[in-house]
Amino acid sequence: MGALLDAVKVLKDVLRMRDDLDRLSKNVDKLANVANEIDKRLIRIETMVEIAEKRSARQAKLPTKP
Repeated sequence: MGALLDAVKVLKDVLRMRDDLDRLSKNVDKLANVANEIDKRLIRIETMVEIAEKRSARQAKLPTKP
């Protein structure tokens, strides 16, 4: 009977671990989505900086009117 109780206890622990793994998996998915959003924002900022640099370089090369 003791072995049966031990087996049940182990099964309960496995089920508890499974729940923990499912929860952790959902959290990892959420974190991955947040990281992707941050990456997209960073790309937009980098693009804005590149456009601003090109505009300022183009304006510096224009001849001034006498």
